[in-house]
Amino acid sequence: MMIRNFLLIACGLLTSFNVLSETSPEANQAQQSLQSLLNKVKADGLKETQEHKVREAEFLKDKNQQAQLLKDAKSLLVSTKKETELLKKAFDKNELDIAKYEESLRLRMGNLGEMFGVVRQVSQDVASIRANSILAMELGAKSEVLDKLSNSRALPSIPELESLWVDIQTQMTAQAQIEQMQQKYIDESGVSQTGDITRVGPFIAFHSQGYLQYDAESQQLIQLSRQPPEALHIVDYLQSNAPFATLGFDPTRGAMLGLTTQSPDIMERIEQGGVIGYVIITLAIVGILFALIRLVQMISINSKVSAQLKNPESPNTNNPLGRVLTVYKQDTDADMDIVEMKLDEAVLKEVPSLERGQTLIKLLASVAPLLGLLGTVTGMIATFQSITLFGTGDAKLMSDGISQALMTTVLGLVAAIPLLFLHNLVSSRSRHLIQILDQQSAGLIAELAEKKE
Repeated sequence: MMIRNFLLIACGLLTSFNVLSETSPEANQAQQSLQSLLNKVKADGLKETQEHKVREAEFLKDKNQQAQLLKDAKSLLVSTKKETELLKKAFDKNELDIAKYEESLRLRMGNLGEMFGVVRQVSQDVASIRANSILAMELGAKSEVLDKLSNSRALPSIPELESLWVDIQTQMTAQAQIEQMQQKYIDESGVSQTGDITRVGPFIAFHSQGYLQYDAESQQLIQLSRQPPEALHIVDYLQSNAPFATLGFDPTRGAMLGLTTQSPDIMERIEQGGVIGYVIITLAIVGILFALIRLVQMISINSKVSAQLKNPESPNTNNPLGRVLTVYKQDTDADMDIVEMKLDEAVLKEVPSLERGQTLIKLLASVAPLLGLLGTVTGMIATFQSITLFGTGDAKLMSDGISQALMTTVLGLVAAIPLLFLHNLVSSRSRHLIQILDQQSAGLIAELAEKKE
């Protein structure tokens, strides 16, 4: 269509150029330009026609190729579907075979499956006990047989079961033995030493200075920084030649011995009470000493009064009763009312000396629990401050305040209880002596009244 339009335009131009050529030279030049344009248009049209033919040929070629590819793909799809069906049938058949074989394996295994679980569990338990026991110093912390059976997923073989039996029997034999050996250990200052170590089964190990504890991580024996009271029997045990000897024993394989290093002694308990604890102890010591002094004085006075009661005719001024009798002896001829008043005055003079210090002892017995309560309050305040600052994630951060709260209460009660007992003893002694004075003065008045009559 485009070529036809070019031809029409060219014909029109040719007609115009023919008219022009008859008139001027410019017309001839224009006619030549149109001719060259016409030639170019013809050449371009021919080239375009050839290109269209090439494209059509390629299209036809690609069409045939696509048809062949489609045919090949359909053929491949059919063969793939057939193969899929075959594989699915084979898979289903294999599933049935696996289920059948698994059931057959389960029936044939029977108790062997349970035995495998028992062997594995026993291996794990024995390996754990051995790794954390003192026996690891001699037998080794690990056993190849135990490690293999503990982690195995297969049934153990007969040789493996025999090896397990030998390993367990070896450990059982070592547990029943008391061995003395040369072994390295870490002393209290952290220095490695070598000495004579005595091992009692898997439970305890000790030398002449005290008990040792086995550390599974470092696989070393470490001397306890604080020995329990039972450590006093160690020297006697080592020196004894008797078939039986006393020795402290730890059935928990060292756990209780380890706790002894963490348990504070009496002095550490007192330090936990803080300043208030020391104040309570000071008051308790002062009160108890003062009460004991007064109790000794009252016992001495009581003995002198008892001696005076046996000899009333010879009054002695070294005791209250003797001084009262002396007042009576001086005024036996006076009026009875006057003598009675003088005797009452003499008795009243003796009462303060007999009751001296009782108020102080009672005051100290009352103040000690109050100071303990004060320490409890301050300790709880410190505990709540720790909770506010650090939370409740670590209980050790709160232990200082709680320890102070509890120890001050304990110290207050410990101080108050003996003070109350001593106050009761002193007051009962003084009341007894005062009662004797009252009785003797009343008896003297009665005797004087009889003489007057």
